[in-house]
Amino acid sequence: MADATEPANPTNDAVPAPARPALEGGPLEGEDAGSLVGIMYSERPWAVPGWLKAAFFWVTVLSFSGLAWYSTAKRVEFNQLMVGGAVEPEPWGNRTAPSVALSPGESGAPVDIATLRGKWVLLNFWATWCAPCRDEMPSLEMLNRRFTKDGKPVQLIAVTVDDDWAEVNRFFGATAPTFTVLWDKDKKTAFSYGSRKFPETFLINPDGVVVAKFTGPRDWYTQGAVQYFDEVFAGKRKAS
Repeated sequence: MADATEPANPTNDAVPAPARPALEGGPLEGEDAGSLVGIMYSERPWAVPGWLKAAFFWVTVLSFSGLAWYSTAKRVEFNQLMVGGAVEPEPWGNRTAPSVALSPGESGAPVDIATLRGKWVLLNFWATWCAPCRDEMPSLEMLNRRFTKDGKPVQLIAVTVDDDWAEVNRFFGATAPTFTVLWDKDKKTAFSYGSRKFPETFLINPDGVVVAKFTGPRDWYTQGAVQYFDEVFAGKRKAS
């Protein structure tokens, strides 16, 4: 295997220059062989024209700029897909939210959803006898605390379809949730939203339009879920 360095010349004799090939047909008219060979074998470095350097520079810059823009666009698209996959929002036809006028338990003034115009509303239908509903309640509580801490213009409402309000009290115990819990005993409100299997959750915009539906339970307090709501509320992404 040859060494990477060239071996030293063993003698001090000058190394003869390689012979240049003879031109076939002799010199061209008006040229002698010496001058022609001098041109063909000139040892002067080739000078790159300034305009070619500039053209190469700008082609390189534009190529990298285009690649950077494409990469950024793909990263944004991928990020939105990942965030959307965390909550899996579904469209609901951008229909006006059906009326909700329910009481918080066996007594108390009914809460009318129409009075919440100007705010986002996250409306959750659930029941204590529904295991997936119970499982997602802690993350809904954490999400609502995050909304409150960040001053988000959103009202979280959990509508229970239990037959007995005592079961709801027993579920929450001595510590009441930070969000509003309403009682839909006859399930008419849930049915008006098409909800017959629970849990189901609806996102209503400040104009009173349902912009997303979430079928089934979620972990509402993941990084992806929180980012989804942050971006929707800020107008940086569509709800569904």
